[in-house]
Amino acid sequence: MRNRSYRVLLVDDERVIREGISRLIDWERLGLTYTGCAADGLSAYEQLPELRPDIIITDIKMPKMDGLELIKLTLQLRPDTKFIVLSGHGEFEFASKAMQYGVKHYLLKPCDETDITEVLRQVIAGLDGERNQADLYQHMEDQLAEALPKVKEQLLRDCLLNRSFFKYEMDHYKHMLHIHDEKIRLILFQLEAAFEFIELYALKNISEELMQERNIMLSTIVGDKFIILVEDMDVQDIIQLTSRIKYEFESRYKIDLTLSISDPCTFEELPKVYEDAQQYLKYRFYLGESSIITSDEVDLETSSSSLDTINMNYSSIVMAIKIGNAEDLKDELALFFERLREQRCEIHVAISFCIELITTIVRQTMPDKINENIAKIVPILQMKTLEDIHKYVFNVSHVITKENYEIYSKKNRMLVHSMVQQIHDHLGNEELSLQWLAKNFFFMNVDYLGKLFRKETGEKFSQYVTRVRIEWAKELMIHYAHAKVYEIAEQTGFGHDPQYFSNIFKKYTGFTPMEYKTMAKQELHS
Repeated sequence: MRNRSYRVLLVDDERVIREGISRLIDWERLGLTYTGCAADGLSAYEQLPELRPDIIITDIKMPKMDGLELIKLTLQLRPDTKFIVLSGHGEFEFASKAMQYGVKHYLLKPCDETDITEVLRQVIAGLDGERNQADLYQHMEDQLAEALPKVKEQLLRDCLLNRSFFKYEMDHYKHMLHIHDEKIRLILFQLEAAFEFIELYALKNISEELMQERNIMLSTIVGDKFIILVEDMDVQDIIQLTSRIKYEFESRYKIDLTLSISDPCTFEELPKVYEDAQQYLKYRFYLGESSIITSDEVDLETSSSSLDTINMNYSSIVMAIKIGNAEDLKDELALFFERLREQRCEIHVAISFCIELITTIVRQTMPDKINENIAKIVPILQMKTLEDIHKYVFNVSHVITKENYEIYSKKNRMLVHSMVQQIHDHLGNEELSLQWLAKNFFFMNVDYLGKLFRKETGEKFSQYVTRVRIEWAKELMIHYAHAKVYEIAEQTGFGHDPQYFSNIFKKYTGFTPMEYKTMAKQELHS
């Protein structure tokens, strides 16, 4: 059953005809709305915007504007309007011209109610057919518009997952989706916490909203990742746009986002580029979560995959922990993890080094609690970034370092006091050195003794010895004015090289030995 009503306008310069037709026809029964009439073409044309008729019944010969001109102008303004032409005998020429404008329905005057009603039914049937066809087309367009995003998403998923396409299939899809042969970029989003899929779709909506001016060509969700394709642009422009997306999403949902941005590629290269983008994401282990990663930050070709290719030394870290030096521990750990970042080795290799490090720390600094502390390895296996592991290892090590500081603080002071005593007892011995003391008196690791001495005195061992020797040499020059420079050098442990002694002396005092002796003598007699 038709649910639409068509609007009718009657145009004739004869009042009798206008009134007769308007009274004779049962407009409502036909499902029509009679909007009114006009006495000439011009008057009818002027009322078109207000009345908006679907059907115009018009005479041909009328003053001011005839029916043919009315038809011509109306079709320019409202091209879907249908006309029924009233023509008299001898007006065939005019009627044939009306046919040129597509008019199909004519009534020969005089005509009765039956004739008019029959022609109106024909016009209504034609309008219904056109409207039904238009509705069908609209419905099909609506369905296509609804289905198209899903088709686009599925196509992108198929391409990313390396489904094989025949060339004609790919060409068909590219044509249907208006994908051309220009370069494109793939952007891969990874949520860095537990999430609901509604949040993944929220990310999709935020991205499409903020990047609409940049023409997102395709987008889809694959597993727990969101992917978009954009037309190629400068990578800094993409980073700027994606930073806005990150900010909006992270502000609303409090979930960190990590992104990888591909190099420019063609549509056919997507499977390889997608694989690369996923590899980029793994580098958040080094770069940290919530990063935007491009090929500039990674090198998929040269990353080390073997423990044999890298040498790591843990002794400095262990030493800092043993002597309770938190500052050295912080510095040495920073160097260790920085080296790992620079190597960019395979992630499992980097984790192996970290496990080896913490195992070494526990075994060498707390051997009596090794079984208790070996469980500290487990959390490393669940950590996602090298920075997280760095913080964890530092925290574990720092606790041990503080304990060692408390335990060994008094002992260390006594040991350094003993070292100072030995220095003064053997100051004149040319062989006096940190290695010599460690070997002959303390029987301890040289590096350990050196770090401990510096921590307690604030001075390197060698600097301390040289400074004390120079002070002793100054006293000898004052009290034994006639002593030769080489004699003083030998007596204070500088050996048989007076020139070396003179250089060191000047470096510390600003004067040569002879200049200092002269000044000391003058002061003594003044």
